[in-house]
Amino acid sequence: MSAHSEQSIGSLLGKTLRARREVSGFSLRQAAERAGMSPAHLSEVERGLKEPSLGALQRIADALGGGAGEVFLDLAIALGAAPPRPVRHPLGFAPDPREEIDWAVEHLHQEDLRVVAAFGAFLASQTPNRTTTEGVTTA
Repeated sequence: MSAHSEQSIGSLLGKTLRARREVSGFSLRQAAERAGMSPAHLSEVERGLKEPSLGALQRIADALGGGAGEVFLDLAIALGAAPPRPVRHPLGFAPDPREEIDWAVEHLHQEDLRVVAAFGAFLASQTPNRTTTEGVTTA
């Protein structure tokens, strides 16, 4: 017999979803709307009173960002079946930007990485040029 009952797994799943929703900054109503369900139903899932279907779980995970794999990873960590996530730096920024790039490459899909790179290039192109007193243009 498993060390975790079905009820405790449902409760942990609900707590995992609630934590992800709160970190994402969505209210219960906003998350439910994005997932195409009622706030009451999402609330019952978060409290472990109802088990979502796999389709509903996918919609909730997508609505919160990160997808079902991230939810399952968080659940595996909560159940002790996976090591805890590495501690991220405050505000998500490492002292060495290369650490952030390594993290992004590890966690983002290729298309998402392309969007981030394009946005970075756009931001760089929007930076006004400044001229120093010596007449040399700097970024």
